[in-house]
Amino acid sequence: MTAATALTNAHDRYGLLDELRGIAALVVLLFHIGTRIGAPVVAANGYLAVDFFFMLSGFVLAEAYGRRLTGEMTFAEFAMRRMARMMPIVVLGVCLGTTYALTRWYAAPSRSDDLPTILGSALLNGLLLPKWWRGSATGWEVFPINGPLWSLFFEIVINLIWATWLVARRPGTLALLAILSLVSLCLLARHHGTMDLGWSGPTLAGGMARVSFGFLTGLLIHAARDRLPVLGRGAATIAIMVTVAALALPVSDVSWVVAMTALALPAALVLAVCSGRQRIVPGARFLGTISYAVYGLHVPFLALYSGLSERLTGRSDAGFEAYLMVPVILGVAALATTFYDRPAQRILRKALDARYRQHGVEVSLARKSPANPVGARGLRHETADS
Repeated sequence: MTAATALTNAHDRYGLLDELRGIAALVVLLFHIGTRIGAPVVAANGYLAVDFFFMLSGFVLAEAYGRRLTGEMTFAEFAMRRMARMMPIVVLGVCLGTTYALTRWYAAPSRSDDLPTILGSALLNGLLLPKWWRGSATGWEVFPINGPLWSLFFEIVINLIWATWLVARRPGTLALLAILSLVSLCLLARHHGTMDLGWSGPTLAGGMARVSFGFLTGLLIHAARDRLPVLGRGAATIAIMVTVAALALPVSDVSWVVAMTALALPAALVLAVCSGRQRIVPGARFLGTISYAVYGLHVPFLALYSGLSERLTGRSDAGFEAYLMVPVILGVAALATTFYDRPAQRILRKALDARYRQHGVEVSLARKSPANPVGARGLRHETADS
C-alpha cells in the first residue's frame, strides 16, 4: 500500500501537516521575540519556517487545486479564491500595524518614518504590495507596516505563476527549475551573508529564490506521493524532530542554513506525507488551526510590547519575560480566527460563488467532483505561510 492510497482511504487528510504548520508558526513567533524585542534567542534560525511554509503551500495547493486548474477552474477563479483566503488577515494585520506606526509617530516622531511614508506604506501594504522607497526609520523594509507580509506577497506571486504556467509542467521541468532556484538562492545567500532574504528592497531577489525553491519542492513531493511508503508514527516523530532542529539549532553558518533548507526541511515534509494521519504533539493541531493568524498578526503586538517595555523600564532589550507574550498572541490569534477570519472567508466565498452562478457556472468550495475529490476537506489545508 502506498501513502497516497492509505490517505485516500482516510479522507485524503495529511494530518501531520497541520501540526508542522502550527509548530513552524510558533517558531516564527519565538524567533521574532528574540530578534525584534531583544529577548534571549531560543529559535536561532526560526526565519526558515517561512521556507517550510512555502514547501507546504506547494504541496497543499497541488492537492487542492492541481486537477481543477487543468480542468474546470479558470485562472481568475483561482486567483480570487486565493485572495479570499489570504486578505482578511492581511487587512487586519495592516490595520493593527498602521495603528502602531501612527502612535509611534505621534509619541516619538524622531524615531519614526514621516507621516507620508507611514500612510503610503499602509496603502501599499494593505494591497499586499511592497514599499519601494527608503524610510527614515524602517529603511528599505518593503512591508514596514507588518513585516511578515513580505512572504505573503511572494506567496501570491508564485501561486499565480503556478496557476498560469507551472501547473501543466512535468516533474522533470519542475525539478530543473527547483535546482536553478536553489543555485540562485545559494549565490544570493553567500552574497548577503544570510538566508534571511526577501523582506527588504536589496534582498527581494533572494525572496523570489526562496519562494521558488520552496514551492517547487512542495510540488515535486506532491507529484511523487503515489510512490511514497506508509511509515506511520515513527516517520511523524522524526519529521517533527527534524523540523524543530532545522529551525532552532543555534548554528548561523550560511552553509548550514542552506543545507537545512535544501535537505532537512524537504525531508521533514516527505516524512510527514508518509506518516499520514498521525498526531504527535499535544496542542499542535490547535496551533495549526490558528497558524495563519499567528503569523499575520503577531508583529504589531510585539512592536507595541517593545515600545511600552522600553518606555516603562528604560531598557531597549527585553528579558525572558517577553516570552509571556506567547500565550497572549496565541489567544488573540484564536479569537481572530474564530470570530473574524473564518466569517470573513465565508462571506467572500459566498460572494464568489454567487458571482459564478450569475455567469451560469456552478462552483462551490464545499462540493466534490471527479476533478476535486477532496472538496472542502482538502481545501482546509490551504496555507499562506505561511
